[in-house]
Amino acid sequence: MSHLLAIAVGPVQEFIAAARRTRDLWFGSYLLSEISRAVAKSVEADGGKLIFPASSAAENVANVILAELPTGDPKEVAAKAKQAAQKRWLEFVDDAWHQAKSVIREEIWNDQKDDVIEFYAAWVLRSADYQADRAKLMRLLAGRKNCRDFLPAKGRAGVPKSSLDGQRESVLKDPARERWPARCRTQLRVREGEQLDVVGLVKRIAEGNRPYPSVSRLACDPWVRGCAGKLPFERLRAVCDELPGSVLHRLDTQSFPAFRDFPYEGTAVYVGRHREWQQEIDEEDRFIIEDIQKALSNLPTPLPYLAVLVADGDSMGATISALVSPEAHRAFSAALDGFANAARQIIQDHHGVLVYAGGDDVLAFLPVDKCLEGARQLHDHFVNLLTNYKSKDGKSPTLSVGIAIGHFMENLEDLLDYGRAAEKAAKGVPSKDALAVHLHKRSGAPIKMASRWQSHPDSRLTLYAELLQKEALPSKLPYDLNQLAELYEAPRWAEDVRRMAMQKDVLRIIADKQPRAGRRYLSQVRDIVAGLENAQALQSFCNELLIARLLAEAFDQARSRPTQLLPEPQEATRS
Repeated sequence: MSHLLAIAVGPVQEFIAAARRTRDLWFGSYLLSEISRAVAKSVEADGGKLIFPASSAAENVANVILAELPTGDPKEVAAKAKQAAQKRWLEFVDDAWHQAKSVIREEIWNDQKDDVIEFYAAWVLRSADYQADRAKLMRLLAGRKNCRDFLPAKGRAGVPKSSLDGQRESVLKDPARERWPARCRTQLRVREGEQLDVVGLVKRIAEGNRPYPSVSRLACDPWVRGCAGKLPFERLRAVCDELPGSVLHRLDTQSFPAFRDFPYEGTAVYVGRHREWQQEIDEEDRFIIEDIQKALSNLPTPLPYLAVLVADGDSMGATISALVSPEAHRAFSAALDGFANAARQIIQDHHGVLVYAGGDDVLAFLPVDKCLEGARQLHDHFVNLLTNYKSKDGKSPTLSVGIAIGHFMENLEDLLDYGRAAEKAAKGVPSKDALAVHLHKRSGAPIKMASRWQSHPDSRLTLYAELLQKEALPSKLPYDLNQLAELYEAPRWAEDVRRMAMQKDVLRIIADKQPRAGRRYLSQVRDIVAGLENAQALQSFCNELLIARLLAEAFDQARSRPTQLLPEPQEATRS
């Protein structure tokens, strides 16, 4: 008898969401993908034909596996797959143990290591109706996941919980009672007082402590590109070259070629971060920070903001429901694998780092000046790749993208929450297929915008940034226009009269505050103002200007013009 088999692997929350460093986040995603890959390979070895993913050799394997079983007992296949998942997890555990066993409480480690992997399976007999079979199967899998297995807790009184998620006790020895080996804290990248459970420690150190670009390195990337080659920057680079890897972690430029101009932790270039940096290195090395600070004294201060990009496909469920056979579904999965491979290159080309790309989901970090261009390329590639797949109402899948711009000193989990909230806002735009950008300054409420891709919000924000660079729009204009928007919200006049008066007031405010150098772009400014139909549109314009202002600062630090959207200016008189 032939069956359809579905398997879900976890825990997603502990592997991906709980993280203090980008290394934790990236390796958690890698962990989940590799454990899911082991499940997919096991199913293939037992005669299963994978549907999603199309192959166990995919770049990233999502945590839900769908397969055909032409023969065999699905219960036995699922049992072997569960063993494969546990075995792969324990390989990571053993690797971490051998690297850090001198600082691990063995009894707590052994209590925790076997009670991590979540595994759920469901299966149905095949009929002639693949669509009905798959729908029934996914309902069964959802029901199985709701009937979770809970083993008895093995808590330890007086032992602190993990700093990442607080679910399990720490496996780390207390350094105040049992002396740690030299440089062990640096190797583990553990702050004073930080605690890690078995999952946190595996994410931190398994497969070697390979440095992964930090949020601070991504934030300073426009600054690096703008300063590279200049004498003060080369002096800074020379100081960093002399430091041992235990003091300043180096990036592998083969894995991360975009960072070759400064293949180090961004911590080094932010003086405000140096006190925290001191906690992570040995006391005898702390004088080195003074050398870094001297080298930085002749350089501008880098912007402290980076972009978190979260993307998700639209109408994916409806499109998959329209697939009439395993073969069609397998081809669709192969197309999604192709997108995941392309996403890695697109993010890398824009000086970003990809955390995860599996199916239609993307999570990445990007420098501020590259985030809009990278998001547009991801969207367009996704749409072009899946244009031949249709839901029952004839719609092809699209991609909604959320971008959150935040300070690198924000808690990493908060940054991820900001990105997911932006992605949710993009999905909330009518008809979806949208871009949402949320700017989170360190004070005040977030500044938000959302618009469908077909209205070219990326080009609009970039144009505003370029106009700000050229002083065609005054830098403090948004605050003045905010007050104007409140004035024109009141229904005092007919709509056409209100629109005309509001637009004239906007032009007046711009003309009053516009520096002389910006007057050459007055015709472009008038075109923008002519599109402001009401107070709501004016408020949206204010928000987009505030976001564009930070983009302009990033463009200036990178010493680059965005995309040359402005035509050659015409000399204009003040009006």
